[in-house]
Amino acid sequence: MNRFKKMGRVLFASFAWLFLCVAPVSAHSGKARFHIVIDTDGAADDLRTLCMLLGNREAEVLAVVSSDGALPPAETSRRVAALLHGFHHEGIPVGCGRPTCSQPPAWRARSSRVDWGDTDAVPDAYPAATDLLAHTFAHEPERVTVVALGALTNWCDLLQAHPELADRIERIIWYDDRAEGSEGANTRADREAARWVLGCGVPVEVVSADSQRPLRLDGALLDTFATVAAEGNPYASKIVDTHRAAPLDALCRSKHLTAWDDWVAVRLYAPELFACRRVAPSVQICTLADSVAVEQQGCAAIAAVLRGKPDAESRVFYGFPTERTLYAADVAPWVDTALQRHGLSEWRAAVLTNELHGHLGIYATIGVKMGLRAREYFAIGVDDIAVTSFAGSRPPVSCLNDGLQVGTGGTVGHGLMTVEMVESPRPEAVFRFKDKAIRLKLKPEYAARIRDDVQRGVALYGPDSEAYWLYIRELALRYWAEFDRHEIFDLSVE
Repeated sequence: MNRFKKMGRVLFASFAWLFLCVAPVSAHSGKARFHIVIDTDGAADDLRTLCMLLGNREAEVLAVVSSDGALPPAETSRRVAALLHGFHHEGIPVGCGRPTCSQPPAWRARSSRVDWGDTDAVPDAYPAATDLLAHTFAHEPERVTVVALGALTNWCDLLQAHPELADRIERIIWYDDRAEGSEGANTRADREAARWVLGCGVPVEVVSADSQRPLRLDGALLDTFATVAAEGNPYASKIVDTHRAAPLDALCRSKHLTAWDDWVAVRLYAPELFACRRVAPSVQICTLADSVAVEQQGCAAIAAVLRGKPDAESRVFYGFPTERTLYAADVAPWVDTALQRHGLSEWRAAVLTNELHGHLGIYATIGVKMGLRAREYFAIGVDDIAVTSFAGSRPPVSCLNDGLQVGTGGTVGHGLMTVEMVESPRPEAVFRFKDKAIRLKLKPEYAARIRDDVQRGVALYGPDSEAYWLYIRELALRYWAEFDRHEIFDLSVE
């Protein structure tokens, strides 16, 4: 089968180096820098900020909870769940806060028209925010950064009920319009909660936009989102799609919309752009420094958050090769199709897997798709997930294991991969992340298609002839391009 290794000797050499030479200290270099919980009231700028944070693998989103404000908490929870479902991040839990607004804000009706995703595809009810937060803190070993984009109700309730959790909070980064010293909308949504949290001793950074230097959504900022979207970034695409549809398109044209909560994400990743003044022992008000060119540097910082680190999934390459001329003659025609349908992450992992595997393999590629689907579910990077495979050690099904390792980073060398020696190997695996686990298995109709196609090749060419292996290579390429990882697996929560 070595006769089929015609593609990318440089790739193979680099991949071998990756697996053999990485020191233990760097084995988990892809770990998240920030472990965050997001609190949102369902406004359009919250949607933008959520997309920015979800797409950046330097932040692990532990949970999202809703507070009262632009939308009622129950409605916000459904919309957040729909957004996560659209990105295939169903493993991020969602909680629902309690109503506090006696008078809903004037923009509530407008907020209700913004399309977050398919709310019919998600549950109607969610756990209480404080219960979910208490559970999240109990199972998170790292200190947590709170990203608060609405009222502070949930944090007042949580810390009053569980004062011992105050030490588990690294800081609260909260958006509120306090640059000029007045109360912002998020304070007015629950004044009592704001007073209590700001006085409880937990470090709070109050981020405020500069009303004298707004970054408007009608110009460079929207162009920034569009540029990142054109690079294949689904999070930027969601922002662009919502802002080019009613009601936000009209608000952009009228110059009403500016960056508000967006600055919270920038504060997390680029604190050097802000000037802060301390107004209480544990409270700072942070606005862009006077020296910062709002449009140029603000847009650049937002783009950087959306794009994330260039090496978020790669320890060797800064940019993974996609030029068709680098690939074997039968692979080259599939490059653009596979990239367009499945994205760069899958292309990278599948190329590396098949180089490691020694030939273009059907189940090796299925393993890549399975591993990536599991990572998407939990919204995590590489090296974070434990894998138990039921593919056994007998080819061809055992080839799944190579793809699982590359797709997740949960390798045997990292101690994260276990292969069960089962009597009937099958394309199935359990993925564990912290206190959560899911099971993925290839749907019967796809397994039957593969079995029938392979048997057809055996009947035509014999089990180990040159013609047979060329036929298998052709099948592997076709499945690689045609099989959608979001459609081919049955997913169940363990």
